[in-house]
Amino acid sequence: MIAPRPFKYKCPKCGYSKIIKPKSDVINPVGMSSVCPKCKIQMGSVELNILEEAITQLSLWK
Repeated sequence: MIAPRPFKYKCPKCGYSKIIKPKSDVINPVGMSSVCPKCKIQMGSVELNILEEAITQLSLWK
């Protein structure tokens, strides 16, 4: 089993972001909630920066 790459949602209005790190490929990331909890609008998917990539590679990341 190979886990998919982490991805991030970011709100275009307020800048709120959320990193998603699926534990397996069974969960479809398209079905995950991508609505901003502050603005209640649809967030867009963006690339992780280098620091976020490094953090998600740590075994301590949940």
